[in-house]
Amino acid sequence: MSAIVRFALPIVIAAGICACRHSGSDASAPTTSTQNPTQNPAVGRWQAEIPNPAGQRQQCVMEVVATGQISYGDSCPMPLTGQQATITTVPNGTYAPNLYVAGKDSGTFMIMGGSISGMVGAFRVEGRKHMTTRTAPGADIEWTRSSSEAPIVSAAASQVLPGQVQWPVGDVPAIAQRAVAYVRTKWQPDAFLTSIQMDQGAGLSNAQSPAGGVLIQFNFYSPGQQQTLAFMPNSPASELIPGGSADPNDERALPAGFVDLPEAVAKLRAKGLRGKQIKTVHLENYGRGSYAGDIGLYGPEWVIDSALDERGAVLAELPDQDEARIYNPDADAGGDQPKNDNLIHVEIAGLRNNRGQVYCDLFQSAKGFPSNTKGDAASTASTITNRRAGCDFENQDPGPYAILVFHDEDSTHALELNPDGTPGEGVGLSNNPKISPGLPGFDAAMFPYRTGQLNLTINVKYPTQSFAAAAVAGASLTGFAFVDGSVTGQGSRAKLPAETKIYPPGSTITGTDGCPTTRYHTDGMIVAVIDYQGRPTAGSVTVTRHPANGGQFSNAPYYLDLDKGRTLQVLGPIFENGSYDVRLKYDFSLGRGKTVSATFALARSCHPTP
Repeated sequence: MSAIVRFALPIVIAAGICACRHSGSDASAPTTSTQNPTQNPAVGRWQAEIPNPAGQRQQCVMEVVATGQISYGDSCPMPLTGQQATITTVPNGTYAPNLYVAGKDSGTFMIMGGSISGMVGAFRVEGRKHMTTRTAPGADIEWTRSSSEAPIVSAAASQVLPGQVQWPVGDVPAIAQRAVAYVRTKWQPDAFLTSIQMDQGAGLSNAQSPAGGVLIQFNFYSPGQQQTLAFMPNSPASELIPGGSADPNDERALPAGFVDLPEAVAKLRAKGLRGKQIKTVHLENYGRGSYAGDIGLYGPEWVIDSALDERGAVLAELPDQDEARIYNPDADAGGDQPKNDNLIHVEIAGLRNNRGQVYCDLFQSAKGFPSNTKGDAASTASTITNRRAGCDFENQDPGPYAILVFHDEDSTHALELNPDGTPGEGVGLSNNPKISPGLPGFDAAMFPYRTGQLNLTINVKYPTQSFAAAAVAGASLTGFAFVDGSVTGQGSRAKLPAETKIYPPGSTITGTDGCPTTRYHTDGMIVAVIDYQGRPTAGSVTVTRHPANGGQFSNAPYYLDLDKGRTLQVLGPIFENGSYDVRLKYDFSLGRGKTVSATFALARSCHPTP
């Protein structure tokens, strides 16, 4: 089903509240008033060491100004990072009566604005150089007055996003990589970038261009936490804005390298984009059936709107095929919706005779591939003329597909497979991968489809004696091992380094075994070690997590192609203690698939990474 793509920047604007201060009769409390705000001893620059969610202590700088604003440096842990808000204080327990200690504390406070809006607590100022704040029982933070008068410097503004940019913004891939590195240190180490939004001329901006203010937002997702985060460097509201939970099946990472924005705009201009001014741009790795207006989207794509209400989409994948599409609403003189001319046309070659029919099955995923016994794929039949045939699939949404064709010479109307899963009649796959001795997996035949007409040619291959000689498939989850990014970066070619310890199924891993040692956790990645004998086949690995702190959830399956020998499958960022169930499914050629399961547990004491 098509998804409507909406372009709106979720802006969190700090609610302005009057910095009203009240005097009281408590002799131990500071005397403050709006007429003489400098009497408030909390005004000034303060610094403290505060533990972050991982238990590591971080230097935090806080500044309270006489007019009632409070700011936190971006060295502070979440949720204080880069926050700017309004603070109101009273010399009594009005705002936090359960935290206020009469006769000792100087008063209570309330903060409004940003993602810390509604925070309340008690504070105690002792002399001119020491202050204690308390936002929860026993959670005292000891602050020391700083003599520095220099402004609080935001590393996010100076190192991630320049204060002055061109419009359209250039060097976006490099900016995105800096944003990823920054968010992983401030939020979650497994966070990945899901989209980038830019709006020129918005009321709120975090960068300036010759064309005016620009609001730039990066959106992130943590698979370990299943939470989202918005990052707006140098925002006047707040830089890091935690979001809600998200469906892991709907969150797709942007590639590290992609077509830069000025190049994408140039491609649209070559296609006829008339508007001189660009209003909004959006980069996302779109899933199946996504549309921007009438433009079908799939994969990493820029969607760009001009001031003339034109909309264009540019494939941002590197290397791309110079694919850019544009929709101009002025072309619809009658106001009617454009005709949907989406079509996948398949020419079938290599047929050895004209007997029977040719069936074409269009798969949207590995489900049911290749036999389609439960009707998971769209299917159509074609007659044969001069040993050639063709089939069409109309009105398809953008997304990944794979097509299987088979020559039904004996009119059984179903793909015939031998007991070992090898084909018993002529078959062909999109991309024309090698079909010997058995059928490869869905991934080998998968191709991306966006919009318009796509023409494919599929060559049919017939079984030989060697087809029946294929070995019966057998796979095992041999165990689990820890590797670093140099191994996982090799993908399907990855080999387990010599002397790497393999933990057998059922192991409980303790101590510091496999703990990450780098700041960005580029090592300590856990992989499943899979040994397989038999013909090439498709497989999937699913991990179900049982964290030590409670709860349970399953990751989306990892799909892989199994060849004879050993395969390594990364299980995703796994750091927290708990137990994990791993299920390997493979050999779907008979429509059911075989399953192997194993478990392991983490009970480690990992030291904080530098």
